[in-house]
Amino acid sequence: MATLFLEDGSKFVGEAFGAKAPKIKDISQNSSISEIVFNTSMCGYQQILSDPSYKGQMVCFTYPQIGNYGVILNEEENILSEKIHVSAMVVKDYYDGEVDNDRIKLETYLLENNIIGISNIDTRALTLHLRDTGFKRAIIINEDNIGKEEEMFIQNYLLSFPFISETNQCEKVSTKIKIVNPKNNNICPSKNPKIRCALIDFGIKKSIVKELYNRDVEVTLFNSNTKSEEILNNSFDLLFLSNGPGDPETQVDAINLVKTCQNKIPIVGICLGHQIITLALGGSTKKMKFGHHGANQPVTDVFTKKIFVTSQNHSFVTSKLPEGAQLWFINSNDNSVEGIKIPNKKISSVQFHPEASPGPKDSLWIFDEFLKEVK
Repeated sequence: MATLFLEDGSKFVGEAFGAKAPKIKDISQNSSISEIVFNTSMCGYQQILSDPSYKGQMVCFTYPQIGNYGVILNEEENILSEKIHVSAMVVKDYYDGEVDNDRIKLETYLLENNIIGISNIDTRALTLHLRDTGFKRAIIINEDNIGKEEEMFIQNYLLSFPFISETNQCEKVSTKIKIVNPKNNNICPSKNPKIRCALIDFGIKKSIVKELYNRDVEVTLFNSNTKSEEILNNSFDLLFLSNGPGDPETQVDAINLVKTCQNKIPIVGICLGHQIITLALGGSTKKMKFGHHGANQPVTDVFTKKIFVTSQNHSFVTSKLPEGAQLWFINSNDNSVEGIKIPNKKISSVQFHPEASPGPKDSLWIFDEFLKEVK
């Protein structure tokens, strides 16, 4: 038995799987402590677990059964060594049956990466609670017969734990060294690159790099704290700001980088990169009530009026456009900003993930649009 506790005193009793959650006396070593979000995707749990943008977050899966097709090793979204980035996973029904011979069970995957899971949770009730009351810090405890005093101790500990907006999660997932044309299993650099791209890594997804390689782009990964001289003195054709976890306002170096590089090199961004561009050019961002996390978010192209189903994973959003920015995409559900263009500066960015294939390929043209900024 295990129990999921939220900072407001809510609790959900379930069954543990994966790595064993610590007991109350070991609460300071509990790796599951984090901000909990819900994801509405029907599949792709391996890609969600390995997405660096989830660093510092626990994920509740709204789809009822998770684990039924196992895990294919080396199909993760990470491009560096760490494979799983979520702090813990919460599911309604964990599938523990057989999987194909070329796969391993989800629980085996969690055990190998020391990640805690909890199942038999009323994920519908949990999701509705988060939707109605907003983000919560959470922890999974492996202990029976927890009394009122112990519950109060857990709640107070959660309330003292920093929110994701108070920490710099990108430092934990960004490359520490410059990497030219990173390789990772099924992605290979172009043999005939035509564009040199400086990619600031805040937690880059492998599939983004793959799409750039498919378009004959040479990719150089840089740390999230990279200075403008590294970019402007090395004849790059494009500055690309990646996705990543946390609050864009913590990325002071990257904001200054964009301020310095604007008008000197074309700049594009995805997700966190989009938010950093917003801040650097005079716009503002805010934390959402519960964010957009899932592969079924519709966005509307303001110019063509076409609607695209997109994959998203963000807790922050543009609240005020930068001066001179054109609205490119809006969320079809809540009208939040999903993309901007600043043609006279050769800058464009999107909040969603065009590489994530929920459509499955209806948003890949965004990469071609980005590369037009180079011409």
